[in-house]
Amino acid sequence: MEILYMGTAAEERIPGMFCNCALCQKALKLGGKDIRTRAQALIDGKLLVDFGADTYDHFLKAGRTLWDIQNVLLTHSHPDHLTLEVFSSRNHWMSAETCKYPTLKVYTSAGVIEKIWRVVEARGLEKEQIEKFWEFIPMNYFEPIEIDGYTVTPFPANHARGEQAYIFLIEKDGKSLFYGNDTGTFGTEVEEWLAQNNKYIDLLSLDCTKGDIETPYYGHMSMSQGREIADRFLAQGVIDDKTKLYYTHFAHGCKMTHDELEKTAKEKYGFKITYDGFRLEV
Repeated sequence: MEILYMGTAAEERIPGMFCNCALCQKALKLGGKDIRTRAQALIDGKLLVDFGADTYDHFLKAGRTLWDIQNVLLTHSHPDHLTLEVFSSRNHWMSAETCKYPTLKVYTSAGVIEKIWRVVEARGLEKEQIEKFWEFIPMNYFEPIEIDGYTVTPFPANHARGEQAYIFLIEKDGKSLFYGNDTGTFGTEVEEWLAQNNKYIDLLSLDCTKGDIETPYYGHMSMSQGREIADRFLAQGVIDDKTKLYYTHFAHGCKMTHDELEKTAKEKYGFKITYDGFRLEV
């Protein structure tokens, strides 16, 4: 499997649209890997994870088109991960070619699906018209689902209070990746399920919104908290020294440039750092 990290930032991005902090000023001058857009990933050019407001720009930069995508995983409904208005854009009046393509399938929680339909209704769109182009499929914690050759298992994310938010195990052809951003430290039931089901993770990709700063901020992790998760997984035998360890999903509050993040992650925690446009073979 190949994962393309299309975006690697939290909602405000780096530099933040309305921010003039020291890191945002540095990022603007440095450019390159220090410019981060909102988190999104693409697996094998086929399976899209999240559908936030930067999706269109991500696909332009990757030289791709959304016509190639038939399956989307949604972690939760926060606006940096889901633009609810997008569901009116795949209709015959927006694109004359839409009717030639299969229905685009969206896999997420029942609660997020309900939010989508509320927006559709509020915009005065007909449900029957939307259903010609989109299919919404609910998922449940710890219940694997088959998606065009991939096995996807959603786990509880410690994020988005009042909503079933997900982190994912994605498997195909004997390889697996754990996509674990937008979560605070989560329960031990995750690694226990992985161990009981004889799972091995080739890539462990974890939230690092806080960088190397410890704060009580809900719903995200620091480098040390990510390392604690990795140690728990290691103790259960679901990762080993061959597993690739990466931090992703950074906020400007982490106060570190890309190079500073790389140095700290490697020297203190044994992790590597993602950036927008980063491709990794699993």
